[in-house]
Amino acid sequence: MLSINNIGIFSFLLLAGLMTGLLTFFDSGFQGIILLSMGMILGVTFLFFQYGFASGWRSLIEKKNSSMISHHFLLAAICSVFFIPLIDLNSNIIGSIAPVNFSLILGAFMFGFGMQLANGCGSGVLFTFGSGSGRMLIALPFFIIGSVVGTYILPIVIDIYSFGQIIIGKDLSLIAKTAMNSISLFIVFLLFYVYSRKMNFIANKKITYGTIVIAGLCILVLFFSGSPWGVTYGFTIWGAKISQLVGIPVETFTFWNWPGPKRSLEHSVLSDVSSLMNIGMIIGAGFLASINGLFKTSNWPSKVELFSAAIGGILMGVGARLSFGCNIGAFLGGTASGSLHGWIWFIMAFMGTYLGVKYRKLVGFK
Repeated sequence: MLSINNIGIFSFLLLAGLMTGLLTFFDSGFQGIILLSMGMILGVTFLFFQYGFASGWRSLIEKKNSSMISHHFLLAAICSVFFIPLIDLNSNIIGSIAPVNFSLILGAFMFGFGMQLANGCGSGVLFTFGSGSGRMLIALPFFIIGSVVGTYILPIVIDIYSFGQIIIGKDLSLIAKTAMNSISLFIVFLLFYVYSRKMNFIANKKITYGTIVIAGLCILVLFFSGSPWGVTYGFTIWGAKISQLVGIPVETFTFWNWPGPKRSLEHSVLSDVSSLMNIGMIIGAGFLASINGLFKTSNWPSKVELFSAAIGGILMGVGARLSFGCNIGAFLGGTASGSLHGWIWFIMAFMGTYLGVKYRKLVGFK
């Protein structure tokens, strides 16, 4: 039940949600309302199921428990079954396709390392920020700063050792291409699942239900927005808008003169799908946190954890831009769209995560 201490927070979030919804309607119409609502539902869903990427990857390294990471591949496999046909059959829907290059390798590694310092990935930062996490009050602003820095660096490195966009099964029929990608993801799910059972870790049914719900929401986002759900681009837009307000001429950066980013910079933060859904995710997670009392039980992290959150935020911001997204936009969206870059992103981010976990032990994370 809603506690007395959290009534004020709940009321504020309710007002913020209503005002955001009204402004969104005037800016983007009913489609904007739908996407804002989906963001709110995703915020509630991720917090309710405690669906994290950073913690799941860390659990495999520290405890040899691969049950959570197996569900990440199950999520991608389910999405792939629907993503690839929707992308191929509808010219208004585009997939998360990015080049395989040095930028991808470097950025994914940086992101994997950073998310262990900050204790959350892109979606994790959002829903834990919304639930009142002190660590994310530090990580999110630095994530935004890093995202802007990344927009300056990306055009400089994007063509280094680039093999272009590589779509798995590109020359196959739609059915064959869908099967190849979905089955590949499902096989990796099975490998991690069997390993977790071998190590006597049994997957929580709640996580399985969460995977199915999130997959359904991701498919709906693709259908209504025309592209896979992404998180970090919204941070980039927020950072660019703030930079302009304080006099930093980001509009002169090469990145912001590319057609897509240029259009985003010229319009409001409620016009971009990623930005709008990020706002919704924060509000949605906040609603649930105010109801179940998470705000009251949140503890303020140690100084070393707050410092690490700042560094991790910057690394994730820069890394996400260099590698074309995070666990959601690059790994989930990429693999489910049939793009090779999603698989490479996972490998490099996991390597970064491994070093990040070692760093946590070194500095004495709780």
